[in-house]
Amino acid sequence: MTATFTSAYLDVPGYLRAATNQETASLLGLNTTLGGVTTLAAGAVSLPVVASAGWSAGPLWLLDGPWSEVVQVTGLADSTHLTLAAPGTLWPHAPGISVSQAGAAGSLAETILRASAWMEGYCQQGTATDRSLYALSRTEQWGMPGTRAWIDRDVIAVVRPGHFPVQSVSALTLDQGEAGTFALDVAQVRLTSDGRLIEAPLLAGLDPLVVLSRSLRTWVSVTYVGGVTPGALPYDLAQACIWVTSELLAERRNPSGAARIRQGKFELQARPWGDRSGDSTLLLQAKAALEPYRAQAL
Repeated sequence: MTATFTSAYLDVPGYLRAATNQETASLLGLNTTLGGVTTLAAGAVSLPVVASAGWSAGPLWLLDGPWSEVVQVTGLADSTHLTLAAPGTLWPHAPGISVSQAGAAGSLAETILRASAWMEGYCQQGTATDRSLYALSRTEQWGMPGTRAWIDRDVIAVVRPGHFPVQSVSALTLDQGEAGTFALDVAQVRLTSDGRLIEAPLLAGLDPLVVLSRSLRTWVSVTYVGGVTPGALPYDLAQACIWVTSELLAERRNPSGAARIRQGKFELQARPWGDRSGDSTLLLQAKAALEPYRAQAL
């Protein structure tokens, strides 16, 4: 079974600390952090919390970077432990992560996850099943020559992986079917300054004419860690998530998405004058902040 990651680029306390001027009280019931002194194991059905005020039976959001998830609360074992429905938590979680439930008018945590998914869709890293911007270990296979992998004129294997910046490479092989599989020396790997390309010289003694032959289909397989480090999220990504979350919350006041709203003496211009994209100022700022993390069109 392939693991499915639900990523959050912000948590509830982080959004509440931001100067957004958005109403959030109606979007929060239980709002606390994970308690305990050790990491909570995957599959846990007893959830330690710092405070249980406002709890209710139903969905509960754990915002923990690339390991965020939604579990179901079935009861309160005591003032510091919530009981979860089986199968419990999907991932291990360290004490201190954001734990929250919905309020009377919706869920702030769920809105943050929707904003995070919007960011991943906009950046278009990876594939449709893995858009996460976080640094995770991944194995990808690409056909070459192509836009994702090729051999340059200096007999260097070049790979443009789905996720960046690339932090490390643990395996890199070329497969030409009956002609054989050739493992390249990852100790010779070089990463470009922006971490979008992996470059490795072909092995000494490997016939470059075989590798370069266009009559043989070649596949390159790469195992690498690419993305931003969990727990060390750049401020621009967190700020982009704040802006997109605020955009989603602002729909409560402007559900029709109108460019201008007038109610008595109050008037709201939702988009900049002269802008033809239809995006609000919040989305324009978010897109600008996300530009360094956006995949290039191939």
